[in-house]
Amino acid sequence: MSLSDVSARGPSFGLSPLGFLDLPPPDLIRVAAQAGFAAVGLRTAPAVPGGAAYALEDDPALLRATADAAAAWGLRIRTIEMISLSRETTAAALRPVFEAGARIGATRVLCTGNDTDLAAVSEAFAVACGAAAEFGLGVDLEFMRFRSVQTLEQAVEVVRRAGMPNGAIVLDCLHLIRSGGTAAQVAALPRGAIGNLQVCDAPAASPPPEGLATEARENRLPPGEGDLPLADILRAAGPVDAVDAEVPLGAAFSHLDALGKARVVHAATARVLGGLAWKRA
Repeated sequence: MSLSDVSARGPSFGLSPLGFLDLPPPDLIRVAAQAGFAAVGLRTAPAVPGGAAYALEDDPALLRATADAAAAWGLRIRTIEMISLSRETTAAALRPVFEAGARIGATRVLCTGNDTDLAAVSEAFAVACGAAAEFGLGVDLEFMRFRSVQTLEQAVEVVRRAGMPNGAIVLDCLHLIRSGGTAAQVAALPRGAIGNLQVCDAPAASPPPEGLATEARENRLPPGEGDLPLADILRAAGPVDAVDAEVPLGAAFSHLDALGKARVVHAATARVLGGLAWKRA
């Protein structure tokens, strides 16, 4: 089966793996394609110790099955994630991960800081960018209130200090607002600063600090069904090549299977993105 058998109307965007981490990559590819997504991201390294991930570099059979599924469904594998950056980060450890990602067609790697010393994160980001460049990959740094790189300003500074041409940031709409960021700050970013744009929604009221990680990982809302200023953020971001829906749905959607959830996310994201007037200069 291919995308000719699947509804793919509306703007072209991808599905982030968060919220679907129980699905091995070939199954996630199938679900994303059937829901109408044009691309998919894969969790190939754990975001936290012991977290869910599918290490394609250690499983040649899974690597082949993933590549075959992408070809069969006509779906692009755009990103791999989630590399944790710290003073222990080495190019030797990252190369197998990046090589496996490049073999399945990925073009970007998502990472996050995992060291309280932002200078160390900058150095690790430079190491990651150098190793990724060997395989033609860009590297995008995500900021989160509950990780060491917590704000848009900090992420931009880490990338700037690393000084690598294939380095950029991840702009997650939820993390932007929960960290006190604004659309005006996004509009002030230089062109090309955003490597990956992640779309979701949430209530206006933030959970307490100890609840931020749970909200981000388990309880977001489909775009347009919450109170985040999505239209302002997206217009400020301008046209970004890699746009993904990152919407792990909460208990209100627990009656849906993976495909049902993916279809809800796709329909909502298409409505929001379809209202944009992004035009390339």
